[in-house]
Amino acid sequence: MTRPKQVGFRNHPTYTVAELFCGCGGFSRGFELARRFRVVFGNDVKEFALRTFEFNHTHDGTAPVVLRQDIRTVPDGDIARLLESKGVSSLDCLIGGPPCQGFSQMRRSEARRGSKIVGFGGYNKLDQDARNDLVLRFLEVVAALKPKVVVIENVPQFLSHFHDGKRGGIAQQVEEVLQELGYQVACGILNAADFGVPQLRLRAVIIASRLGAIALPVPTHGEPDELSGWKGKPWVTVREAIEDLPPDPPLHEPLGNSEASQFVKPAGNPFTKQMRRSGSFPLNHVTRRYKPRILEIIAQMRPGETWDEASERMRKRFAVLIEKAVTKGESEAQARRRLEAEGTIQRVFYKRYYWSAYTRLDWSRPALTITANANFLGSGRFTHPELNRGITMREAARLQSFDDAFTFVTSASEKRLTENIGVGMDMIGEAVPPLLAKALADTIAVHLDKHRR
Repeated sequence: MTRPKQVGFRNHPTYTVAELFCGCGGFSRGFELARRFRVVFGNDVKEFALRTFEFNHTHDGTAPVVLRQDIRTVPDGDIARLLESKGVSSLDCLIGGPPCQGFSQMRRSEARRGSKIVGFGGYNKLDQDARNDLVLRFLEVVAALKPKVVVIENVPQFLSHFHDGKRGGIAQQVEEVLQELGYQVACGILNAADFGVPQLRLRAVIIASRLGAIALPVPTHGEPDELSGWKGKPWVTVREAIEDLPPDPPLHEPLGNSEASQFVKPAGNPFTKQMRRSGSFPLNHVTRRYKPRILEIIAQMRPGETWDEASERMRKRFAVLIEKAVTKGESEAQARRRLEAEGTIQRVFYKRYYWSAYTRLDWSRPALTITANANFLGSGRFTHPELNRGITMREAARLQSFDDAFTFVTSASEKRLTENIGVGMDMIGEAVPPLLAKALADTIAVHLDKHRR
């Protein structure tokens, strides 16, 4: 495997960015895509996610500092010294998505408490609930490192979650702490599809600057039916995102960097061209083996159809078959038992499931949210639009806007580097879409340029 070179813009300064709770590094990847940032630090507790982060953010032999440790147990001075080892005495940007529920059940009293930001009302209110541990720790690192710009990314509920009896209380307290630390803050909910990601994914974003007022990025894409009078581009569709990839990937076997690994179509749209900029066929285009029962279910699903729509359609079909058998002398119960035994009737379609369970992606629309459970077809809309299989790791990565040069390291063994689909899907589903992150990075770069001394 070869790493692509990082290229910056001539005559423009390069800024530093560090990421906490980095996972595989989708957030940082977006900052690199802006070609104005150098990734200097990544922290997480997941081994293969951090290996993936390091592999993809190493350029010309220079790797970022990676720290696999619960950030609550890392002294502020250690983080500062690690940054200084990369020549960073003043950090430009700190980014991260601190979970509201910790990586473990370790209470704050059991972790290091030396960094508490005493005297801040917002901090003290958040400190009353152990579920806010990682949010608090992120704010402590902000207080210690004093980065020029801070970005916090989270689920949409982060801005509406009740705290201290008030809706949106957590975000409000976070904003209060940042303001007390000298930051000007903007926050809102961004849809990844509005920034060129082929996926309808809502994320809460808080952006803050010590340099002055800063705003969230302006959308570049929109719902096709709502573009009249606006110069934005239409949302990127599933077809644009994945139709150039081979339709029949191997099961459990890595596909990439071999003579048999070829795209089935040229890069015919701007998104595909952006994904294929490395010039080589991507790794991780591999799918899992599904049980026959699952394959029988998805074989009946139509693109874009909900579970309720599919089950109603199938039950009507079954009713016709049963009625026909009854006219020939069978009882309704006998007919149903016989048809079920023959496999003509599938009992699963009489059950109620989550509306997107087992459903197919729609070629003409962005995907729904890709989650860490995209490996399990009953968990959502993760079935290929036409083929009787789930999406591959690479297809999921494309739908998250990871370019093809980004490799997911899922095993300690070089031979099986791309094969552990569960680990890979977990990384992909938990990541910040790089193109959404790039939109934030572009905005921040302009802001830093404006206030550069």
